[in-house]
Amino acid sequence: MKQRFIALICIATLVFCGCGGKKQSSVQTDSGSEQPDAAEASTEQSRNDPVTITFNSKTETYHADDLSTVLLYTSYQKPMVTIDGHPKISKTITQSLNEELDAFQDARLESLLSARISFAESPDSFSAYHLDEDFSCTRQDSRIISFESTRKEFTSGETHSAAYGGFNYDLENGETLSLSDIATDSNALINSALSFINQQLLLPNYNKISQLAKHDGSDVSSNLLEHVLRDGNWYFTKGGITFIANHGAITPSYSDTLLFSVPYQQLNALKAEYHYTGNFQLNALMGSAVSADMDGNGEMDAVYYDTTYNEETGMLSSTLTVDGTDYSEMLYDGNFTLSRSAASDITNEYYLIDLDTTDEYIELAIPDDGLRTTYFFRYAGFHLEYLGSIPDLIDSSTFQLNNVLSQLEESEN
Repeated sequence: MKQRFIALICIATLVFCGCGGKKQSSVQTDSGSEQPDAAEASTEQSRNDPVTITFNSKTETYHADDLSTVLLYTSYQKPMVTIDGHPKISKTITQSLNEELDAFQDARLESLLSARISFAESPDSFSAYHLDEDFSCTRQDSRIISFESTRKEFTSGETHSAAYGGFNYDLENGETLSLSDIATDSNALINSALSFINQQLLLPNYNKISQLAKHDGSDVSSNLLEHVLRDGNWYFTKGGITFIANHGAITPSYSDTLLFSVPYQQLNALKAEYHYTGNFQLNALMGSAVSADMDGNGEMDAVYYDTTYNEETGMLSSTLTVDGTDYSEMLYDGNFTLSRSAASDITNEYYLIDLDTTDEYIELAIPDDGLRTTYFFRYAGFHLEYLGSIPDLIDSSTFQLNNVLSQLEESEN
């Protein structure tokens, strides 16, 4: 499980529209026999864009000796980066991603061995293990490509684990970027990230972590520096750098994964060429705070949004504040309807997003997966205005940023 905490450039000829989409195909094999990857290209590539990201997906099924009991299902999705006219750079990135595939194959052997032992001990109650890993492109522009990897394992006893990783590549040479590479002073960058994360951990929703750390006798800051704020545990996004705290990284008793996304504005010593210059976007876990200059006055505005569901009453409760002013009543009028799916869980997010780079505003977007609807608000001069909704989700492959304003205007008519 994961939770996100978020507040809030050279190959000269490259023109990017964002990260490529995903299209999966699969091949199934008995007893884990090897077959070539089944791959299809999902090419989100403009005519002038020489970079192509293709996601190759392969699934396998491993059986016990009786050939009827499935011991393990595996699925692996590997991104392939191709840069026209730069085969050496493409090869360097591919070799790095192949190392992660090798690590997955090692994990596959361990899971298969564990599944065989579990089946031999309790054949009547055994259920198949699952091991899956996929990738998502978190940022792509003229200087870098970044990926988040997610590996999940489900065992016969319904227990599961998840581990996340970050991969960042310099498109000038294909090399993996380190924190030292992207900062004029890596210690200053790390310390600014540490300060931001510690402030997020003070939010009421995350008291559990502080309580567990106290019980474990853990020094949270020391654990963040040792296990989280280090190479291999971060990736770029459109809004900042996300640092990964996998199982037990902050304190041994906390079993979930936490993703802390620190906005570029909060990162000291980040080299100018690694700032994001596209449409501004910050993702925030519901129940966490996020900050950005919402109205273009040069000052940061603090936003907080959360929706919870009461199992006993069957009622939703929503809270929305901007700079300390409570706008929650706007979430209860007739224009704004939320389903049960909108209530906060381990993955539900809201967004600060720039719908129009020609004006000074950054909009607030609240999605509802159940209704497949996103609601938009604009903060202007101590006033929050409801803009309307669109029948789509920001994290959907069908979402088109350039069409949002026209859709909102049509919804008003």
